[in-house]
Amino acid sequence: MRAAFGDEDENGVGLRVIDNNEASHGIHVGFNGQITYHEQDGYPDDADKRTSEGNEHVNQARRYAKYYVFAQRGYDTVEHIENPAYIDAVRRGINGLSEAAFERYFGALYRQLRSHQDDTDRPRELPSGVRKPDAVVYEPEVYLGVEVVGEDVADRAQSLAAAHGLDLDEDIEVHPVSELSDDTLDRWKAFGDDLGDIVAREDLDTDFTITGVSGLHVGYPNLRGQHEVDEADSPFTHEADARFSLLPYAPDSFEEFPAYLDHHLRCQVRDCFLKMGVVPPEEFQVLGFGKFRDARRYDHFEMYPEVHKREGDHTPLLG
Repeated sequence: MRAAFGDEDENGVGLRVIDNNEASHGIHVGFNGQITYHEQDGYPDDADKRTSEGNEHVNQARRYAKYYVFAQRGYDTVEHIENPAYIDAVRRGINGLSEAAFERYFGALYRQLRSHQDDTDRPRELPSGVRKPDAVVYEPEVYLGVEVVGEDVADRAQSLAAAHGLDLDEDIEVHPVSELSDDTLDRWKAFGDDLGDIVAREDLDTDFTITGVSGLHVGYPNLRGQHEVDEADSPFTHEADARFSLLPYAPDSFEEFPAYLDHHLRCQVRDCFLKMGVVPPEEFQVLGFGKFRDARRYDHFEMYPEVHKREGDHTPLLG
């Protein structure tokens, strides 16, 4: 895949993408990530007249265009849960958690997964529409925040929080948004916005950290054979930065769970690059189950290797 920028206007960015079949695509990507124009010379214009592989090549070009604009121009043109940069930031944020924080955020998820192997109590009952308990996919979402690095920053954050009527020293658990008043949510948002302004204005050193995890969203095949998701509460109303897609299994020991999630998110980053028609960076050239919908994609299209399966030959990541 190759791309070159054309004109940028008040609505977005134009670019030329050459796909892996050497077909040329002229694409305009809006600043909100919407594809507002797309012409190409390699496939029928009518999607119904293309082969399924032809449609996938067209979609690869669109995904690549959106990511290229994000990576090169910095516009937020890719949904975070489909953006390898955000997914990897979540992965690194999880790796930076203390043992206590990791257990607080992901202990319930581990127990839910283990309940499919042993008699561990299940934190969430499965939806009534689930016919096969082991045919579910757990899809909780993770939210990032900015951690400011510096000796005097903590005191400034405390003062700013106090000005908004908040106390950062409270031992706060992760609450679903339904348990927080509108006033409390507004004050937390205002605090975050003001702290973000200080960070940007004074160019302070920052790092990503985990600030919230949703309840246990459960995906399962419904009576029509479609993937349905029964959603739980989420701690925030803004866009999540990653969404797990976990089969009902977890390692025997909770101490192994951080590495298990790390590998899963590496697989998701791999999936993001593959479905753009791009070989992933070496760190993410791994085998294993990443995104559920991408595993289906690999089963359907011969143009993709079966990287979601651990057994078998190590086929090239792109043929």
